[in-house]
Order: sequence, then C-alpha cells, then structure tokens
Amino acid sequence: MRKREIEELFQKLNTSKYTIIKTIQDSNNNINMLNNISSSEEVDIGSSKSIVYIDENILIKNNKQLLEINKAIEKIKNNVYGKCEMCEKQIDIKRLRVKPHASFCITCREIFEKQNKLKS
Repeated sequence: MRKREIEELFQKLNTSKYTIIKTIQDSNNNINMLNNISSSEEVDIGSSKSIVYIDENILIKNNKQLLEINKAIEKIKNNVYGKCEMCEKQIDIKRLRVKPHASFCITCREIFEKQNKLKS
C-alpha cells in the first residue's frame, strides 16, 4: 500500500473517530436527560424509556466501532496496517476505502462470521 493511500485512510479514520465521539456524547446526554425526567412531567414515560433503550444500543455499537478505529490507527502507527488478522495477507484497498478499520479480508471475514453464527 502506498503512503498516500495510508494517509488518506488515516484521515478518514480520524474523521470517523471524532464523529463517533460526538455521537457517543450526544447519546450519553440524551440518556441522562431522559433518565432524569420525573413522572410528573408531561412526557410519555414509556416513549422516553424506549428512546433510552435505542440510545443505549447505539452507544454500544458506536463504542465497539470506536475501539476498532483506534486499533486501526495504532496499526498505522506501528506500520502493520492493512494486513488481515486471520491470513495475514494485504486487505484490498477497495475494502479499506469502504471500511478503513477492517481487520479481515473479505474471505476471512466470511469465515469469521460463519464461525460466530455456529457459536450462537
């Protein structure tokens, strides 16, 4: 992979990182606000609890993605970015442009997903 491509992906990772951090902060603020609503206020408590549940799920997903992005940024810093964690071959640049924090090539990702389905 060329230096220019790595720099492009590094910028993309950082942009995604800060967008996710902002989303996490917003979700936390929403959850805190909704949890502090008293039952005397004119708000449908059931609806607010549903929103809290949705925000918590978004929060979990975003935290997971943030960990993956930070891991990819560390790989760039350690000059090991873009290698599949399963087969150790170079991940296709087209895949990395779509998902710069990808840990697996397409083939290994499919194997990984099949293994996880069998465990469930």
